[in-house]
Amino acid sequence: MEVIRHEGPGRLGLVRLREHAFRTPALAGIDFTLSPFNSFFHPEEPGNYDFNLAPAIPLGFYTPDEVIQKALGRLWSVNYDGFNAFYLPALRRTEYLPEFFKIIERYGFEAVYLGNTKILVREYRYFVTILRELRERFPNLMIIADLEPFFYPLAVYLGVDAFETRSLKLYDFEGKGFTGYSPFLWNKEPNSLDFARETILLVRRAIEEGKLRYLVENFFNTQYHAGILRIADLEHGDYLEKYTPIQRETVYFISEASIRRPEVKRWHSRVAERFVPPKNTELVLLFPCSAKKPYSFSRSHTLYRKAVKEALGSGIARVHELILTSPFGVVPREWEWLAKYDIVVTGHWSEEEIKPAAELLAKTLEKYPVDVPIIAHLDEAYVEIAKLAGEMSGREITFTRVENGTTSRESLKALTETLREFELEGTKEDRTYRYFEGIRKVFDFYFGPGAGEAVLPEDGKVKGSKMLRLFVDGQQTGTFRDGVISVTPYGMQRIYDAVGGYWVKIDFELRGDVFAVGVDEADPAIRPDDIVGIVRDGKVVGVGKAVLSGEEMVKAKKGVAVKVRKRA
Repeated sequence: MEVIRHEGPGRLGLVRLREHAFRTPALAGIDFTLSPFNSFFHPEEPGNYDFNLAPAIPLGFYTPDEVIQKALGRLWSVNYDGFNAFYLPALRRTEYLPEFFKIIERYGFEAVYLGNTKILVREYRYFVTILRELRERFPNLMIIADLEPFFYPLAVYLGVDAFETRSLKLYDFEGKGFTGYSPFLWNKEPNSLDFARETILLVRRAIEEGKLRYLVENFFNTQYHAGILRIADLEHGDYLEKYTPIQRETVYFISEASIRRPEVKRWHSRVAERFVPPKNTELVLLFPCSAKKPYSFSRSHTLYRKAVKEALGSGIARVHELILTSPFGVVPREWEWLAKYDIVVTGHWSEEEIKPAAELLAKTLEKYPVDVPIIAHLDEAYVEIAKLAGEMSGREITFTRVENGTTSRESLKALTETLREFELEGTKEDRTYRYFEGIRKVFDFYFGPGAGEAVLPEDGKVKGSKMLRLFVDGQQTGTFRDGVISVTPYGMQRIYDAVGGYWVKIDFELRGDVFAVGVDEADPAIRPDDIVGIVRDGKVVGVGKAVLSGEEMVKAKKGVAVKVRKRA
């Protein structure tokens, strides 16, 4: 199986068989053929199916240790010649998974049929854990499960590639027709296969458009859906994040589950790990977010900037601004281009929003020298967040007097009066430095601290007006426009030398795309859609867009790992 596109562990894939090919997510009996369960005690020879299940022992989810151990001994005695699919019983005793994995690895199976899945969805942690173990260990393995269509979006999001359909006929026999609200509301006319087909096509389309997570949050049909996603978000957030493409479009937070999205966790970690305050900062300002993005284009932030300019004049080049928001927590002014999101604003913040935002703000404030003053122009829950962050970080925060909102005439006057107490003097060099920093920090977000300095050092040049072209020693390193960047092979070489990240190592002459089988090593920090450098013998020979995560590139043996855009 080749991965074409990711959204979380869910993927749009291509399975090539001898006579035909099909895309995943897929349905057994419609997109491909799958043999019936093959009992170890009455084994059948391989038949005329796309996937032939090897003889197996149907262990129940709660099977005791001694029975599992005996079954494993017998499974090693099976002749697996001619079989390309393995029946893996989902077990509560997950410590035996590695033993089953050894059989899968030894005999090179192309697909795994995950047994006991209808019990497994009721055991939230085990459902996520077993899928994670399979997906991380075998990136080219197709995972098949037996679930109802209302579980398809969630199951695919967590790593399932295909679904058995034979059991759906039971609903037809009972005269139950699926609806978007099943299992609570049913149609009178049987429609199991048609509904399954419609749902799987919807899931494919959602992955193609990068909207699978929205579909998952709209298919909360049972308590099991909510429980499984909560466990995945809270206990396996790293699993979801490493397969989630780098955010390019606006994310809409449509439910309480949205604030736990992988993009949010990624943002928090990058603010904590990759944001470095400008060196010439002599004053920090905290502002609330705005509905309009980027914030600088909003009415409120235009008024804030006017008040700051009136109070400090040229000293504004020595001020650094942090914007507080939910659920991203903290947005440095230079990263406002990257904070593409929309959320319902009611003025009511939950504890799940306030505490993480305060913790992130505390970590961010600790990055500034202790003698740098911090002024907060905030209201409502933002004040609570700032006060809590001040306690956590031990930093003193001065709050302006806010009346009738932060943009009222009285509040803006109070902001100006507070800032006039500080005597800051900005120079031409400060203004140039901050202009460069606005570009550098975006490169730092994508590649890590130091990347911005590599593509645009102090003696670098910026040419252009809207599409900015960056140069070092007369050679172009990249481009920048409204937070959107590109990197040349020369620029990527400088990033590779400075940061040592976002590389994919090969040992052949680069002529086209890089396939997973040709990847020797890859930076584990790479995520789908990242800009990466293709490195051979320490030299960047090309720049491209990652299709897979760095970890997946190394483990996978099929499919494109990097789509090459420029060669050195």
